[in-house]
Amino acid sequence: MAQENMEIKETAQAAESADMTIEQALSRIDEITKALEDPKTSLEDSFALYQEGSNLLAMTNQKIDLVQKQVQILQHTQEDPELSVLDDSAWRE
Repeated sequence: MAQENMEIKETAQAAESADMTIEQALSRIDEITKALEDPKTSLEDSFALYQEGSNLLAMTNQKIDLVQKQVQILQHTQEDPELSVLDDSAWRE
């Protein structure tokens, strides 16, 4: 029963984290870090917090990577205006 509750909680946290902005995720990671540093935090809670923090960090890194790629595309299109309309039909088969 406890395992099922933990899985349900993790699923809910994953859904919430997908909707978070990068700033919100970083703020939550900061909260998690403080909770993990607190000696009153139980081992079970520490493990759950660690998992949540790891998931948030992975999601944040993905979002940052996406933003970096978008910036690179914008920079290239500014250098060569003909690239402003990306034609990826040659890549599809």
